[in-house]
Order: sequence, then C-alpha cells, then structure tokens
Amino acid sequence: MSGFSQLRRVDFSRQEFYTIALKSGNIMKFETTFNNYFGKELAKTDEPEEKLKELLARLEGRTLELNSARKKMSAGFGQVLQALAEAYPTLDLNDPNLTDTPNRMARALLEVCSGLGAVNSDAITTTFPAEDYNDVILLKNIDFTSLCSHHFFPFSGVAHVGYLPDPKIGSKVLGLSKLARIVDIHSQRPQLQERLCQDVMKALKEELRPAGVMVVVEAAHGCLNCRGAKKINASMMTSSVYGKFKEDIKLREEFLALIRA
Repeated sequence: MSGFSQLRRVDFSRQEFYTIALKSGNIMKFETTFNNYFGKELAKTDEPEEKLKELLARLEGRTLELNSARKKMSAGFGQVLQALAEAYPTLDLNDPNLTDTPNRMARALLEVCSGLGAVNSDAITTTFPAEDYNDVILLKNIDFTSLCSHHFFPFSGVAHVGYLPDPKIGSKVLGLSKLARIVDIHSQRPQLQERLCQDVMKALKEELRPAGVMVVVEAAHGCLNCRGAKKINASMMTSSVYGKFKEDIKLREEFLALIRA
C-alpha cells in the first residue's frame, strides 16, 4: 500500500502516522498542511473523521490533476531544451545537471502560478467589524515574486497595501497576514504589475467595503534586467487608488509618508 493510500485511513496510530510521514519526507510538511488548511476545516465540524475523508479524497483528485499537468509540461520543456541544443550544438543534453531539468521546470512553474488555483475568499477567511476605527490601516514591504505575462520572466519586489475603514458604511477589517496572502494570490500567476495593483485594490474593495484603498508596488523585472535593454538597476513603480484615497490628496500623502517612514 502506498504512503498516500495509507494516509487516507483515519484509524492509524500516532506511531504509524509518524512512520509513514518520515518515510514520505519532512514531518513538518504535514503539520504545515494541517495548520494552513486541514485544521481550519476540521474545526468547523463535529465529525472530523468524515470531513477528513472528504478532504483527502479532494486532495487525491487535485494531486492527480496537477501531476497530469506536470507530465505534459515536462515533456514540453524537454522539447524546448532539444530545440535549444539545435540552436546551440554545444549544449550537452546529457549533462547530469540538465537530465531532470524539464521536470524541475514543470514543478517550478506550477508553484509560481499556484495563485491561479485560488480566489480572494481563500485569503480573506475571517473579517471583523471596524468598530470605531476610521484611520489608515497599512501593511508595507510585502515581498512577492510574480511571472511576467509577456516573457514568462520573473519580476520581484514589494507591495504596500492600505485601506480606510468606515464604520458608518459597514466596513470590515482583517488580520494583517490576510493582506499579504491577497498579494500572494494575485502575484503567483502570469501577471502584469499594473494589473497586480488593480487586482489587489479590487479584492479589498469588494471584500471589506472600505471608504478607500491604496496599493503601491515596486518591482524589478527580469525581462528588463537580464535581456533586451539589460538595465539591472531599474525598477518599476505602479499604484492603484480607490475612494477617499483618490479624492483626498492629503490622505494619499499620508499613505506615501507612512511607506517611506
């Protein structure tokens, strides 16, 4: 019986679990998965064993879908390397550093584009009433790496995300980690920096009903740094504003002063 098939059982002992997990890899991978997903779902039910069966069946189906995509992508990347060897015959495809490269490229691309499998509600799972708070809430220097839609080169940088709750219009607030996760969802996919700003702004606008949202992103782009113009020190800045941040220049200046502080 495979390790995965064994893990679908819900009646194994703690020692069996650790034995299977250690054979499969780092035990912390399971604890991370539990804390990030299974734990939250199981806390919502009075029948955790039945829920776990459902979640594992869903996980198995999704894993097989992703593996099918990986196989197809790996075959395609293999053809890319073969074509590159035709263009540059000095490329040795028997180099042990290249033999498993198509598979690594496929798995890396699935990871970098994992935001495509998520929606805003996956990040904004819990919100709270704004109560009497009606000043700027800002999380700055949220690091991210995305993938340029034009060249499939990475671009990396930081996002500064802020919003203005207003209890009078039913605004909500959320934990700071959720702001970072919203950036992750919209950056981990083929993306444009301009659209990334807009996507994060719209997500907060729709989910929190704030009086205003402002997003500033600064990033260095591989398609500019290592090809074409080859400007290694150049970075791009974009912003997206909504509501009172758009209407009130003093509020925008406060936001910019906070991210420079």
